Amino acid sequence: MASRRLWGCAAVILKRTNKDKSMAVAGRATIDGLLRRAAAIRPHNPALRDAPNRPLIIGGPVINLSWGELDGIVDAAAGRLRALGLPIDSVVATQFALSSEAVIALLAIARAGLIAAPVPLGWGRRETVQHLQRLGVRAILTTGRAGPVECADLMRHAAAECFSVRAVLSIGGPALDGVMALDDVLDAASEAEHFEVERADNPADHVVLVTADATAAGHVAVPRSHNELIAGGLAPFVSGAPDEGSVIAATLAPDTFAGLALQVVPWLMSGGQFVAHPPLALRALIDDVAESATSHLVLPAAAAESLERADPEALGSLRHVTLLARRGQEAAAAPGAGGDFARDAFLAVGEAGLIRIAGPDGAVPLGAEHDGQSATLIETRISAEGALMMRGAMVPLNAFPPGAEHGRPPYWFTDADGFRDTGVPATAGPTPKTMLLAGDAAGVVAVGGRRFAESDLHAAYAEAGGEIAPVVRADPLLGQRVAGVIGDGRAVVGLSQRLAETGVTPLGVPGGARQSGPLPFEDTRPKDTSPGRDALADTQAVLEQLLSVAKAAARR
Repeated sequence: MASRRLWGCAAVILKRTNKDKSMAVAGRATIDGLLRRAAAIRPHNPALRDAPNRPLIIGGPVINLSWGELDGIVDAAAGRLRALGLPIDSVVATQFALSSEAVIALLAIARAGLIAAPVPLGWGRRETVQHLQRLGVRAILTTGRAGPVECADLMRHAAAECFSVRAVLSIGGPALDGVMALDDVLDAASEAEHFEVERADNPADHVVLVTADATAAGHVAVPRSHNELIAGGLAPFVSGAPDEGSVIAATLAPDTFAGLALQVVPWLMSGGQFVAHPPLALRALIDDVAESATSHLVLPAAAAESLERADPEALGSLRHVTLLARRGQEAAAAPGAGGDFARDAFLAVGEAGLIRIAGPDGAVPLGAEHDGQSATLIETRISAEGALMMRGAMVPLNAFPPGAEHGRPPYWFTDADGFRDTGVPATAGPTPKTMLLAGDAAGVVAVGGRRFAESDLHAAYAEAGGEIAPVVRADPLLGQRVAGVIGDGRAVVGLSQRLAETGVTPLGVPGGARQSGPLPFEDTRPKDTSPGRDALADTQAVLEQLLSVAKAAARR
């Protein structure tokens, strides 16, 4: 295999003070370097495949790759990205459901010396355009569809409003005007050149990922270096202890720090097999656990009860389950018990970092958690205002793009000691050196896995018409939901369309019928207590009226 090397300048580096340098846990290791190492050691071992239900949810065939094949495909994709003429450390936006292509895209962007910026699937067009402009995105890499979301179509229209975007590319997408297909890279593993970007300094200090977090003032860009991303995955790797024989079933979306740190990093470090399950279908997931002899499973904490109800024989191969909670209420129920497998739960505090949940009451450690040597993975404390503050090897220190801290807020900010004030209410826990977290930061709405500013919600509703006032309510499954007086079914449909145009994608089931259960959009009209009408009598009256009209027309 031919080899090609490019020299890159140190354009986007996350700098730390001398005091913070001990926080670097990965040395010079990079995400794509972990892939290269696994491919060199076990090129023929299974590495990456899609779940069997992938064609039904996101379309396309099931992909099944060995480590050697995956490494070659990533080389080919990285070469195609560099052929676009993008400067080193350019930002490439991505939008995928969890799939083989999503993993390939992340690794190829990293290997090409570029920066991946995942766009959440739930975002509307206006949100997407604002984010692309904020980051100065130079290219977009996406796919065809993810459930009901037409990714390539959405992203090509967003790119038309962002002057910095030079190309829109897709893997597995339809042929669309303005979208360049990269499907051929999936068959180019054996012919691909060995691609590598040489850096004069430590490559692990360069930004590889930018995610979006929500504050009361709006979304902010959160940058992470290879070192910080690997630090986030170290605790899950140590707790689950996967090895080259492990089969890791992943279910979390690949557009957040938690989704990558809990799933992709431990898999790359272990050299096992990664099974990508698209948006969660629990029955299909449990069936595949039995068929593929899954040893490690990553789930949202809200789905943990499904494991208790599953047939123990179907889960007989499981050794470890990792649960992700996104709020204090989920954390309280996350660890659980039952089954012949170990389980650990982690709390994602927005995009700031991951904290291991210490007990069944949802308590999390107060103080520092180390990697077993000298680096501090995460350190927590409670501010004078009663809010959670975090710092450590996985918590970024810098705003993005570089220099954003000198402009208008909002932007990512840490204090002089490297602590990020998350704004999440925190109190002392039931045992020493623990604490309890309640709710989310003031002014932030969290519906499922999506977070946005409450002010943006009210502004979008006002722009959509103003006749419907949103009310944020707690929800046991989704965390929060939006409720309000909605009028008739036509009002709901009209509001949904207008909200989508303003940038807030409504999460709900529009229609005139009343809905029951934990839906994110709730019909709060007073119940109709008037006596029901006789449907048969109404029908007969209508028929009699039509008959009289017909007779009158015949006499003419």
